[in-house]
Amino acid sequence: MICSAARKAAGLALAAAALVALAGCGSAPARNPADLTNPFLGPETSSWLVGPVARLATAQEIDAYLAIQDEEQARQFIESFWARRDPNGDKPGNPIRQAFEERSVQADKSFTEAGFLGRRTDRGTVFILYGVPRKMDHEVSPLPGEPPIELWLYDETSPAGLDGKRPAGAYRFIKRGDLTVRYVAGRSDPRLRRDRTEMPPDVP
Repeated sequence: MICSAARKAAGLALAAAALVALAGCGSAPARNPADLTNPFLGPETSSWLVGPVARLATAQEIDAYLAIQDEEQARQFIESFWARRDPNGDKPGNPIRQAFEERSVQADKSFTEAGFLGRRTDRGTVFILYGVPRKMDHEVSPLPGEPPIELWLYDETSPAGLDGKRPAGAYRFIKRGDLTVRYVAGRSDPRLRRDRTEMPPDVP
């Protein structure tokens, strides 16, 4: 089973590497979740960009999706989006999309909180893009009275993610109210009403 998982991870790494050129054609800077929500669409498609999709999409693709005002057009856009990222071309199956959807289901089970689906959260974003970290640990917060910091560690053996990039060595998260967010000291997260010391999802 371990060997099978390793082969699967290696195959995904090769497939994701083919996406680097596509991402380099205009990778989108990080945006706030509110700026990634299309108010003209229904619940299932309005927030499609929020989370890891925004890290895979180009700036042009994000702007194009936000301009859509029809559900059918949104569904067609999503199909085309994944077709452009299919390393198999005309062969059946798309390993990038399959891995994305499998990890999204797992993220929803593991990280859903405060009204946010797990796939839309900071931890879900990192997990979907880069898979299970090599090690998970906790650190004491540098500020007295704060909850412990959740630490995810990747290393040089970690394969490239679904975006074709290597994960950072460490990702830190902290609980703010009911939501666990990326820990970056001195930055604010607009999703948080009671505490504003975090930033929105920002991964390599």
